[in-house]
Amino acid sequence: MRSKHTGFIFLSILFLNCFLPSAQASLKLNMASLDNAALMPMPKQLDIKKSSLKLESSLSVHIEGMSEQRKRFQLQRFQSHLNRVGNSTFTVFEDEKQNAHLTIDIQQQEQGLSVPQYGEDESYKLIVNQRGIRIEAQSVFGAQHALTTLVQLVYSQQKNVPAKSAVFIPNVVIQDTPRFAWRGLLIDSVRHFLPISSIKRQLKGMAAAKLNVFHWHLTDDQGWRIESKAYPLLTAKASDGDFYTQADIKEVVEYASLLGIRVLPEIGMPGHASAIAVAYPQLMTKDKTYDMERHWGVFKPLLDIANPKVYEFIDTLIGEMVTLFPEQYFHIGGDEVDAEHWLEDEHIRLLMSGKNLQNGADLQNYFNSKIQPIIAKHHRQMAGWDEIFHPQLPKQILVQSWRGHDSLNAVAKAGYQGVLSTGFYIDQPQYTDYHYRNDPHLVSPLVDLTHPKSHAKQFVIERLKGSPVKGELLILGEQVLIKLNNNHHQLAKRETELALEEHLAVQFDSWMGPLSFEFDFAKSTGFVLIGNSRYPFTISELTTPKPITLAPALSSKQQALILGGEATMWSEMITKDNIDVRVWPRLFAIAERLWSPAEVKQADNMYARLDVISEYADQVIGLLHFSQQQSGWAELIPPNLTKQQQDETLALLNTLALLLEPSHYYTRHHIKHLNDEYHQLAPLDLFVDFLAVESKEVRFLKEHVKAYIAGNTRALTDIEQRLEQWQRALNAEQGLLAKSEKLKSLQTTYENLQRFANYTQRTIEVCQGKQQTENLDERLLALQALTDELVIAGIYPVRRLFLHCAAVQHSELKQD
Repeated sequence: MRSKHTGFIFLSILFLNCFLPSAQASLKLNMASLDNAALMPMPKQLDIKKSSLKLESSLSVHIEGMSEQRKRFQLQRFQSHLNRVGNSTFTVFEDEKQNAHLTIDIQQQEQGLSVPQYGEDESYKLIVNQRGIRIEAQSVFGAQHALTTLVQLVYSQQKNVPAKSAVFIPNVVIQDTPRFAWRGLLIDSVRHFLPISSIKRQLKGMAAAKLNVFHWHLTDDQGWRIESKAYPLLTAKASDGDFYTQADIKEVVEYASLLGIRVLPEIGMPGHASAIAVAYPQLMTKDKTYDMERHWGVFKPLLDIANPKVYEFIDTLIGEMVTLFPEQYFHIGGDEVDAEHWLEDEHIRLLMSGKNLQNGADLQNYFNSKIQPIIAKHHRQMAGWDEIFHPQLPKQILVQSWRGHDSLNAVAKAGYQGVLSTGFYIDQPQYTDYHYRNDPHLVSPLVDLTHPKSHAKQFVIERLKGSPVKGELLILGEQVLIKLNNNHHQLAKRETELALEEHLAVQFDSWMGPLSFEFDFAKSTGFVLIGNSRYPFTISELTTPKPITLAPALSSKQQALILGGEATMWSEMITKDNIDVRVWPRLFAIAERLWSPAEVKQADNMYARLDVISEYADQVIGLLHFSQQQSGWAELIPPNLTKQQQDETLALLNTLALLLEPSHYYTRHHIKHLNDEYHQLAPLDLFVDFLAVESKEVRFLKEHVKAYIAGNTRALTDIEQRLEQWQRALNAEQGLLAKSEKLKSLQTTYENLQRFANYTQRTIEVCQGKQQTENLDERLLALQALTDELVIAGIYPVRRLFLHCAAVQHSELKQD
């Protein structure tokens, strides 16, 4: 069952607006029909004509330059996609070049099946006219991207064609090439094991989004998920029986190769090594008996870097792994090393003395300097997270940054290759436009430092878990600078709609997510929205502000060392039953950021296309973000209810989903930690576990509140009409939640939603002048607590509307 087909659903319909990204030298857009532009990623050069090519029941294809195995796979895949687009039995067959509807010419001839490597030429040219379809590409991988674009074009066109007996393809000229060569997705198969079927489905989605790196996180504290014949105890003792055989690995690598995707293995060391400790405790700094780690977090066990047998183990293990993974990079993890066990060990202290090593960071660099030659011996380049970076290592290593642009830029400035993951953490619920703004090439802000400081404040954001975030606020004229922890100062954008006395509201993006700050200087308090999660803080004077430092600009040569980006799906809060809900369709927007020209950045247009692509991903590619949601919620409904009651309950859950979002950032993770539910055995089977990370209704509210404040009075009428729909749908609850043990916990949320609807109505009446202002500001905020896993995110745009209308009313009363 699908949410869009369920009763009581009033999804906002977003049509593609009339303004696509501005034409640039690298971006040509000549759009005759905007529906036909529902492509993602957007090509580099695109010219769509008004006319279309019509194909009846079959399409003949001639391919030159593709191996027989790849050709069979791609033709079958292409035919399957076309049939899902038209819900038909369309036939794709090979033919002579002079007779073919579609000709594909590939310059680099593929004999046997090619395994993609970094730096492949993925460019292509696609031409559709009345004479047929022509694809030109340097490599098989570029040709496959062209076929992906072709299917998206057919889907966009077909949505407007009532008859499904034929396939219509808009006449186009497309020349396309990716902006970044490294465009990836990390999937963590350790914390919650994922079957091969789930992995393959994500690979299908990645190919549809033109991503080309599958980073497979295979070992961690909670388990060892890959068979080693050299060290069989790794899976015998530390996998709970959930692991991939070597045959499984070869199957996935081959399947990924057919899709044009590299498979990068990650075998974590020297930390995140609790699974190794369970299997081979003699390799650990503390040789003792270890139990399987069930909780999430950072743990103490470390490989004994003073023990020569550890390097023999690594050498043998890597030698075995590279026979399974032809990828030229080998990822060692290397993050979050707690050096306590090392610093307590007598042999390692002797090592420190003999090698003049001062601390844990020096010890980790010593370890890295020992294993980098081992990896190179096996004809691979070492990759790892930020912590492996050290100027003593060869320039051939790759650093993947989870610590942010400051860290990534430092890597590039030192002459090392880097990949950005900060801002692409999709295991965190975050708004899609936040990911979309996140660019591996950070543009340094233009700041005039000659203005005197009118404010210098400091604040501390206490989190539910982990260290607090320390902040500094500087106001230089109209410019607002904020510094978080040890990062550079960032230029924040003022929110003029919330310009109140002794009040400052600003926005900017950080490694935590999109931040919306409100400072109340009169009360010395404030809060920051991290996405939709509201964190309070107190404000105090900053007597000695740190010198202002802005992110330095990179040279073109240094920028070239940033190879691209990788989204990450860590699996503390996902299983095989909800992974698609978390990954898709957001990942298409990240894929566009990494593929399309930097000028393609208008969020409204992205969202409009993403709505179409989300349907395409479900109907054509076979991703399960819709069906996993509905099946997950259906499992919460007691089977002893009547069929009508079951249908009504599912419809109610879909109504609640319109107005709710999971708490953003890592707030849900931290709440789970506080409730002792942050571990491998905790069930993930609640309503929130299948809830999409972003509500279209909240987006509707934000857009219409912004429009009303800008002077569009019709927007208020639209909000009122939508409110009436919500109220009718909510009134259908009729005690349904109380009939299920797993849904009873939603009762408080449901009651708050009713209050929210009431406060929204009263806010509209304030704007209409039908009643005097009242304290709706505090009442709206009171509907949401930081420890709630479910968020009524609409309270924030409605509050903004109230504050605006209250200020207008107050101004009018003063004038009277």
